[in-house]
Amino acid sequence: MIKKLRIYDKNSFYFNSSENLWCWKQTSTGKIFKASTKTELLKIKEKQFIGSGNYKREPREYILGKGQISTDEFGKMTGLGSKHYISLLLKRGTTPISSYDKNTGGAGIHKPEGRRKKGLQFIKCLEKSKISYDRVLNQYNTMVWVFHNINQEKIDAFKKFWAE
Repeated sequence: MIKKLRIYDKNSFYFNSSENLWCWKQTSTGKIFKASTKTELLKIKEKQFIGSGNYKREPREYILGKGQISTDEFGKMTGLGSKHYISLLLKRGTTPISSYDKNTGGAGIHKPEGRRKKGLQFIKCLEKSKISYDRVLNQYNTMVWVFHNINQEKIDAFKKFWAE
C-alpha cells in the first residue's frame, strides 16, 4: 500500500496531484472541497464555512434575586454605558491598590492609581446615593455584580453626584 504524502499550507489546503486540484477538508463534516486554484478554494472556505453556523445563539441571561439589578440595567438606567464598563468601574473601585501588578516599571508607575481613580469616584457616588452593590453567584456558577433595591430617586441622586 502506497501512502500519499500531503503537505498542508496555512489555510489547511493541500494539492492533489492525481486530480491536479487544490483541496480542503472541512473537519466538522469530513467533506472535501476542490478547486483549480488556492484563491478559488479560499473563496469557498470563507463564503461557506467561516462563521456561518446554522444555529441561533441565545444571549446568556442570568436570573437575579428579588430587588437586584444587573450591571447592564444599571448602565441603561444611569446612561453610563455597557455592563462591561460598569463592572470595570466596580472592580477598579473595590480592588486595593496593592493588588495591582507591581511590574509596571518606569513611566507606567502611576497607571494603577489613574485607572483606580474613576472606580473610586463611582463607588463614592454609589455610597452617597445609598445604592448598595455586591457580587453574587449566578445560575451559570459565575460571579456577577448586582445592585440592590434601586429606585428612581436613588438613580437621580447618583446621576447628580456622578456629574459633579
